[in-house]
Amino acid sequence: MVDIRVARRYARALFEVALKQERLQQTGDDLNNLRALMTQSDELRAFFYSPLIPRDRKIARLREALSAQMQPHTLRLLELLVEKRREKFFEAVCEEFQKLQEAHQGIARATIESAAPLTEAEQNALVQKLQQSTGKTIIPTFEVNPDLIGGVRVQIGDYQIDGTLRGALDRLRDQIMLEIERRGARVAS
Repeated sequence: MVDIRVARRYARALFEVALKQERLQQTGDDLNNLRALMTQSDELRAFFYSPLIPRDRKIARLREALSAQMQPHTLRLLELLVEKRREKFFEAVCEEFQKLQEAHQGIARATIESAAPLTEAEQNALVQKLQQSTGKTIIPTFEVNPDLIGGVRVQIGDYQIDGTLRGALDRLRDQIMLEIERRGARVAS
């Protein structure tokens, strides 16, 4: 299990350096390209994540292979991960960096669940409404969840909007249970 706080610190440091050097987009591209390369190449992935390969050898090979095509501060991040034996944090650092970059650019990712598939017009209207209310560009992911019975649930980061029938029924149940407990307490006293 990767400690997200550690990954967040590395991502934050890289983000601040990239922002200061006005190389935010290039740094994001470096990370995305390297992630794609790791996904495609089993050999590179095995080399990078192997605890058996000496650190100095790993760093030398990374410099040799990537220095011409990568921002120096991005390469330095990889070197730091290797030096500290924290290669396992690479994916989480990439994800956290992407979140920071998107937040800086006014982009928010939203997961939108509905009981039945939404039409394109409904999807567009919902995204438009979310963009107006958040002031951010929304990148939506639409999912169908029949358990919701009806309505829509939107998750943007830690913020959730539950406009589903299932959510309404759950809230009603909770209110009824609270009222029963409160009346039971009154009868007992």
